[in-house]
Amino acid sequence: MGLLGMYSTFQRESMLEVMVNGAGAGHDLASWEPVQDSDGRSNGVQCRCNLCGQTAWVGDNGVIYSLLDDMCPGRGAN
Repeated sequence: MGLLGMYSTFQRESMLEVMVNGAGAGHDLASWEPVQDSDGRSNGVQCRCNLCGQTAWVGDNGVIYSLLDDMCPGRGAN
């Protein structure tokens, strides 16, 4: 089982959507990291842009919460 196999179909589809949209906007997204709530329970996954630090989160059911700008503000900094 590959790394993405540990995620639900809904999560994988949403993660792919974030990666495609992020790349199209010039973001350089780092790997997905698990997120835990204050009780230590799994609360989805998050990635961060290496250029600007903005993040996107995907819940266990595939819900997306993205703070990625339409154009990466860090793209011109490099």
